[in-house]
Amino acid sequence: MLKIGRLVSVVLGTLFPLGVMVTPILSDIAVAQSARSAMLTTRSPNSRIKVRSAPTVEAQLVSYGWTGDAVKVLGEAQGQDGYIWYYVRFDTSGIEGWIRGDLVSIAVSGSPLTTSSSNFSQSPASFTSNPAPKAVSTYQSEVINYFLEIAMGSEYGESTSVIRKWSGPIRIKIYGSPTLEDRRTLETVIREVNNLISGVYLELTDSNANVQIYFVPESQFRRYEPNYQPVNYGFFWTSIQGNVIQKARIMITTTGVTQKERSHLIREELTQALGLMKDSYRYRDSIFYQGWTDPTEYSAIDRTLIQMLYHPEIRPGLNKAQVLKTLMELNQTASKNNPL
Repeated sequence: MLKIGRLVSVVLGTLFPLGVMVTPILSDIAVAQSARSAMLTTRSPNSRIKVRSAPTVEAQLVSYGWTGDAVKVLGEAQGQDGYIWYYVRFDTSGIEGWIRGDLVSIAVSGSPLTTSSSNFSQSPASFTSNPAPKAVSTYQSEVINYFLEIAMGSEYGESTSVIRKWSGPIRIKIYGSPTLEDRRTLETVIREVNNLISGVYLELTDSNANVQIYFVPESQFRRYEPNYQPVNYGFFWTSIQGNVIQKARIMITTTGVTQKERSHLIREELTQALGLMKDSYRYRDSIFYQGWTDPTEYSAIDRTLIQMLYHPEIRPGLNKAQVLKTLMELNQTASKNNPL
């Protein structure tokens, strides 16, 4: 990782509108080789986004941004809060400062951006964070069958075939030795899941965690999770009460796999720990594919399954017949409301 370099000299020489001189944290700062286009994003379009003088919520406030503001990412740093922070420059005002990574959506290389002082547009799928999709009006039999296969029961241990899911905030704490890309992947998955579902909210935390993610060699998995089943490069185990998931522990190996494979494992294990616990040989591009693959994005059917599980009518404890009946009723209601 590069340290200090060009980025620090830029930061030290910048005075912001609120009269705050930046005092950067002079460690673990990665300097971008070239500025990357990005936009600011939040769950609420009317929320202000804080721009700070250093990569921590304790740093002085420099300015504010809004959802849709176009920025250039000049560098990044790993914050003590577990998030990646980006050092950005606003396209319109030229203001520079630090913004937490889950509030910044970076454009995929080569994707065109169009900006103006009054609006912001992007080409389809050009950003790493997907906007919340439209609700599915009806569920096709293919999707229903896949949901019943993936969501009923669990991959390991004794379990009955009923729905199991979270009902409250999911607070994630990181342990071990994750890479910068591991953290970036985790933030991306958290952001995508939060955009897909309602009723629960995922976030990184340093305290009161109910999900622990360990980045350690596979040989150490059993030290941290006694229920570990060898040999797996990724593994999760949940604690369940009344068919509601209360806690989860996730293991991601730091040895024996490529970074792309680790990014896949992070996405797969965290998603399965949400309650979609089984694998299948049905769809090779699915995150739930039983064979060894390494997709690093959700397929369309994966996103639909996540939404289905956290539909308010799909309640913890429903068995397969009850789930099927509920989905058929949802389809009938949707058909009545949309006769064409």
